[in-house]
Amino acid sequence: MSTAGPYRLEHRLSTCTVGDVWSGADAQGRPVTVARLNELASADDRWRGAFAAATETLARSETDHLPVAGADHDGERPWVASADDAGEIFRALGQVLTSVDTAFGNTEDQDPDGVRTEPAPVTEAEPPTRPLEPVTVSAQPVSAVPVSSRPASGHPLSERPTSALPAFDRPVSAVPVSGAPMPYAQIGRPPQPGRLLVLIVGLVSLLVGVAGGATAVALAGGGDEPAPAVSAAPVTYTDAQLLLPSTPPTAPGLAPETDEWPDNTWPSFEGQTSGVTEITGLDGLGFGFLAPEGWTCTMAEKASDAVHYRCGVSSGGQLTVGGDLTVRACAAVCDDKARVGLRAREEAWGLRWTGGTTLQSWVENPAVGGKQEFGLVYVGFWRTAAEEVLNREVVLRMTAPAASADDVKKVAYSVRDRTYTQ
Repeated sequence: MSTAGPYRLEHRLSTCTVGDVWSGADAQGRPVTVARLNELASADDRWRGAFAAATETLARSETDHLPVAGADHDGERPWVASADDAGEIFRALGQVLTSVDTAFGNTEDQDPDGVRTEPAPVTEAEPPTRPLEPVTVSAQPVSAVPVSSRPASGHPLSERPTSALPAFDRPVSAVPVSGAPMPYAQIGRPPQPGRLLVLIVGLVSLLVGVAGGATAVALAGGGDEPAPAVSAAPVTYTDAQLLLPSTPPTAPGLAPETDEWPDNTWPSFEGQTSGVTEITGLDGLGFGFLAPEGWTCTMAEKASDAVHYRCGVSSGGQLTVGGDLTVRACAAVCDDKARVGLRAREEAWGLRWTGGTTLQSWVENPAVGGKQEFGLVYVGFWRTAAEEVLNREVVLRMTAPAASADDVKKVAYSVRDRTYTQ
């Protein structure tokens, strides 16, 4: 019997042009459903990225939440297991799931790991995306992107099995539907109804498009005029726009040794009623945080897609405790590769990063410059609203005399709590 990680795949429930949905069970026999990309889609990094982005969006959503029991996005065949209907991931990508029994008859004897060469019943006039009813939301209109004639993996069509697999003509982008990053003035605003739908529709239109240039979704207005198309250009940023140094770090951090989350040993302000202040309203930061009484923050520099503050306690115009707090935009698809790339741009004394995933990592140095001075660098990634995909990086870089190390740790704990939990 085929497996996906620790899960047994017992019966294929439905299929689409990029993958299948299976019923299965975990090691304790508890039922799950498993969504898994097929071999053709797994061979294309863009479908892998889209599959991971859709999973993360649904897992984080409060309104369309999909509980994820397990997942592997880096294996030969990416998969996601859920106690609910894992097929929602494919639906979010615009795929039509067809019951195996009605489409192909009894498939119990088929090799579940083989490539299915018989295409799903899709005709020329029927695009391989889920028809979407017009929905009115507060967002810019979206229109379809024509399907590229180039195959997803770049191999000639004659060398590939017939699969009706949608092709790409540009890198995947999961940015908001406007095609541009959210202005910093909008960071931290309350979630908007229907935002998750708009994000998924935007992602679908960039991934697969609709044949013949048909409109994917009619949004606010609904008049006869055609909706403007989403920009075909991927969103990119220069180092100057992100306030990144122009030269690579001399001592970047080393990759974590383990995927296990360490015990949290940082002290916090929890239960503290005096000697603490709330720092809020910093232009472009997007969140407030707690700090010891007497701490202040001053803007050091600001660019189109980043902001940098100096926070702490000053004496004679110099910070004696504290340091830098920077927030910048992440890549259009802020996936693991993008997060590792941004983390690698940080000076980290050549120490090993701590943290179970690239969503948040940190290094602690008890002897900065060989002195009895504590140093901490924290790198985290967060979303500006619950319905958004990951779109911001926060970097905290602070030092303090050994006696004040807990002050820096408490600030780091608060920043991590205010961003990672949103």
